[in-house]
Amino acid sequence: MTRKKPTISDVAKFADVSKAAVSMVLSGKGRISPWTTKRINEAIDQLGYVRNISAATLKSGKTGLLAVLIHGIARPFNLEILQGVNNRFDQEGKVAFILNYENREDIDSRVNIALNYNVDGFLILDHGANAEAAEQRLQQLNIPCVLLSSAAVPKNDNHFGIHAFDGAALATRHLIDQGHRHIAFIGGQSNAWDRIEKLAGYFSVLKKNNVEEEKSLIITSDHEQQSIEALTRALLTTHPWVTALLCNDAAATKSAIAGITSAGRTIGKDTYIRRDIALISLEKMDDAALFSPSITCVDYSVWQLGWNIAHLLSFQVDEREETAEVVAPTPQLLLRESA
Repeated sequence: MTRKKPTISDVAKFADVSKAAVSMVLSGKGRISPWTTKRINEAIDQLGYVRNISAATLKSGKTGLLAVLIHGIARPFNLEILQGVNNRFDQEGKVAFILNYENREDIDSRVNIALNYNVDGFLILDHGANAEAAEQRLQQLNIPCVLLSSAAVPKNDNHFGIHAFDGAALATRHLIDQGHRHIAFIGGQSNAWDRIEKLAGYFSVLKKNNVEEEKSLIITSDHEQQSIEALTRALLTTHPWVTALLCNDAAATKSAIAGITSAGRTIGKDTYIRRDIALISLEKMDDAALFSPSITCVDYSVWQLGWNIAHLLSFQVDEREETAEVVAPTPQLLLRESA
């Protein structure tokens, strides 16, 4: 004999709560105490209740599916953001539909794919001006959309970014306080928002401390023929008075380390010319402590920022009356052996 599938009424009776309470737990809406939520979830597990997603979607008009469009999914910045986003979506009972794109041409097709799955909203992680047209299109369709980048370039209340200027200024100030006066800036695409902001922070601190700006000490990742490793080695050979490097991101940091080694220099805190090179990564590196010496990094707490953004998008999708404020965490310097 086929066993009858448990219903919401069965769950409510088992947990000794109302059907309305069970519905609120299943939908993630309403104010339910943690104790009651736990009882209902235990009843669901013990009875083997399976929520009818199709019916819930028809009733609410929501799928619980949120598109997360990512510009370069392999970037450490994006991976950490995703961890925070997924954590908050899990708490809200929502699902991230993750789509990667590499350029402006990709993004329209990714938006179309997400719309075909009837997503309730969009979170776009962009590191250039790729998403503006897509954002305008979604606004016209009245679909919630928030934009997050690796630099603080807010144009409206749905644009967010890290304090890249402040992070670079913090790192530059630390090097100057340690006695460095010839500090090179390594890596990053010249038109990338985060690099522009970081360079501005770097130059601002140099100026405040009456340290001469040396444009020859600025290296970009734009070169197709030469790697960051080769460019760093050449820089240290032609400019032996350089005593410190600021690296735009984790990839530039690792290439710069190879360049320092191939130039016959070592990484460390000495400020003597032709000896150690102090080094700071302007992006958090999960493996920074594994290097020898370990690498000093700037931490923007992007996990928390991702959580905050996901929280805001959930509020917008659910059309809640409460407001959700998003504040980018203050950058912190994770001091280790390299600087």
